[in-house]
Amino acid sequence: MTTLDAALMKITAGDYVTARGTDTRGHEVTRTGTLLAPPQKVKAQFGGRKEDAVRLCIGLAGTDPSQRSTWTTLFPDFGFVEPTRKPTSNDWTNGPLSKVPGMRTADEGVVVRFGGKGGKRSTEPAKPALARIRHVDNGRYEIRDVATDEVLLTVAWQTAIWWAPAPEDETGDGEPAADEHEVPVEEAPPVPPAQARRGVLYEGWLSAEEHTELGRAVLHLTSGRVIGWLTTDGQFRPAA
Repeated sequence: MTTLDAALMKITAGDYVTARGTDTRGHEVTRTGTLLAPPQKVKAQFGGRKEDAVRLCIGLAGTDPSQRSTWTTLFPDFGFVEPTRKPTSNDWTNGPLSKVPGMRTADEGVVVRFGGKGGKRSTEPAKPALARIRHVDNGRYEIRDVATDEVLLTVAWQTAIWWAPAPEDETGDGEPAADEHEVPVEEAPPVPPAQARRGVLYEGWLSAEEHTELGRAVLHLTSGRVIGWLTTDGQFRPAA
């Protein structure tokens, strides 16, 4: 059994991993994130000829594995993959916006804990706020407070910021996260008691795909799982 085969036996779809291989252009790339689908055997170009390889799709949970920006190709003599500790909301990074996971693939924007502008002279994050990062135009990005929709900072692709992963079970500081498709609480349909106090869209964003029967899927902010559907008349139906 090769080293690569042994490594692949230790991972499964849904695991948080780090892999080094090549991207779709043949350039060396290292990706860290959720393994979005089972490993796939492929034929890929390496060293001027087609070789047996394994394709991994790695990115932000909930990302469509067909997006080529998630593809990482591993060859028996080049590349590795290993399970990695998933960062928590207290694992702060001071780095360029381009390094925030999901920035190249999330059409609805990426939600993070935002700690202000970074850079070499910034030694620690400011008071954190749950924020959504969205592309505006001409290479500019707005970082907006999820609760108030206030623009906290407008930055470029390579601007350094302080960021940490958004909490999986919180929306930050006890405040519900705002969403442009948010349904007022009084208009929400009845839900089971265990879910009655949870905001219907406070912990998710809308999928880009339309569901023909139930409506538009609502995905959890970080795990990407379906937590319910938004019907055509603007009502939220929680998943069973």
